Amino acid sequence: MKNQFLRFIGKDGVGKPMTDFQFDSLLPVSLQTLSPYQWTPEVVIQFTWNYLKEESVSSIMDLGSGVGKFCLILSQYTKNKFPIYGVEDRNELLEVALTLKTNLNLANVTFKSQNFLKSFPYGPSHYYLFNPLYETMKGSHSIDDSKLKSANLFLHNLQTLKELLYLCPKGTKLITYHGFGGSVLPGYKVQKKVNLDLGEWIVWERV
Repeated sequence: MKNQFLRFIGKDGVGKPMTDFQFDSLLPVSLQTLSPYQWTPEVVIQFTWNYLKEESVSSIMDLGSGVGKFCLILSQYTKNKFPIYGVEDRNELLEVALTLKTNLNLANVTFKSQNFLKSFPYGPSHYYLFNPLYETMKGSHSIDDSKLKSANLFLHNLQTLKELLYLCPKGTKLITYHGFGGSVLPGYKVQKKVNLDLGEWIVWERV
């Protein structure tokens, strides 16, 4: 996979942030077809970086990091400015993310097998969410059928997520793209809201 990446972008492109097409080309075909629906578009990652580089960031955590696209491309933008973490409870996706991290030689990214609804990773100054609760809804473009899908489960998980986020320290920032599953987040205020062409991008701050 590493040689495939190097052949695709060429010597002069090594270390530059990947495009969506370049990233997709490194994934198994079954995961490439999910790209428009499940993995954060590069333009949104770049937009997020433009925000973060003006922030005081101790670290950022992607809750439900999937194949690692947000973390990996963000790392190419940050150039080791701060640690980037991703937690994912689907081992097949985690393995893809870990392989990409190794092949791209990105030292400031860490991926971990973890269900954040059962064991929340407290500590980072910033979190990122691309509506991971979608996987418990009965909708199209799901990753697979390994997760139980029902309206009651979605509402239960949404309440759990809100309660976990409420326990974050004051000043914690949460960045959401296409939401987190709800429209109201107790204990948080909207610091910044932008309607991008691809979806709604919001920064929430714990107050």
